[in-house]
Amino acid sequence: ILAKEGIKHEVGGRGMRGGLLVRDPDEEEMNTLQLLVNLGVSNCQVLINLGDDDDPIRCDRAFLGALKELRKDNILLKEDIKDHHLLYWSCYPKTKMRFKYLAEWYPDNLMTGTYKELPLNHAIVKGKDLTRFNIFFQTALKHHPQHLGFLFQKDNSEKTLFERAINKHGKGNIFNVIKEYVPTDTDLPILHHVVKNAPKYMNDFAIHYLSAMYLRDEDGRTLTQATIASGSKTLKNDTMFFGKMTDDEIAELDPITKQYPFLTCAACESSDLSTIYALLSRNPSLLEKYIHQRFSI
Repeated sequence: ILAKEGIKHEVGGRGMRGGLLVRDPDEEEMNTLQLLVNLGVSNCQVLINLGDDDDPIRCDRAFLGALKELRKDNILLKEDIKDHHLLYWSCYPKTKMRFKYLAEWYPDNLMTGTYKELPLNHAIVKGKDLTRFNIFFQTALKHHPQHLGFLFQKDNSEKTLFERAINKHGKGNIFNVIKEYVPTDTDLPILHHVVKNAPKYMNDFAIHYLSAMYLRDEDGRTLTQATIASGSKTLKNDTMFFGKMTDDEIAELDPITKQYPFLTCAACESSDLSTIYALLSRNPSLLEKYIHQRFSI
């Protein structure tokens, strides 16, 4: 009601949506809309007349109801979630229902959202509260399982969310969160994500997700194929990896590149002739097959 009346009387000025976009003088960074998704129990008791009720869930639900009314009246807009960083400001234990509601409305913003020149998830994990990472990861995994909840999304410096999280909160704590939502018998190709984005942590993940070694990803790649395509292995840095490849693996076409392993390897910047030769020497006839396929009419 206040917002509607505010629009009618242009509170805060033209285009300020009845005061929703006016900055709070006591909260320099935040406007009224951001406060609405961020406020907790003490504010709830005063603003929504809950008396002495200090139940954070009831408070969160009350503020959520206000957001729904604003959306229904077309005062709260979808683009506000991005423009005013509402997922960032609502990703707290006290505002979890509001965060999940906004994420449901605009799930792509979990991936594309930013705050102070950082990806949204990186900005969230920088805070002291590990629970914020927990809330974000659970929600992002629900909406984007194919991206593993953006666990390996990189910032401008090429640092992954996982790396930032373990640096801030410790490896053990972060793995506890990951395992809470990605069980050890998961059918998600978690190790494919690791080898592509954070190969130096492969052993840390493989200890918890041994069965994931035998999965194929959404493109049909085996973990061996994904590892070769990532360029993280050469004969020099991991001779045993190539030595353990079976004859079938040596001769299997990559479902994406449509090439044999020696050719997929050759396309990687990190590869070298010794690695390519080692693969090809296991089955020299593959070169002839490739030439025939490449130049046959």
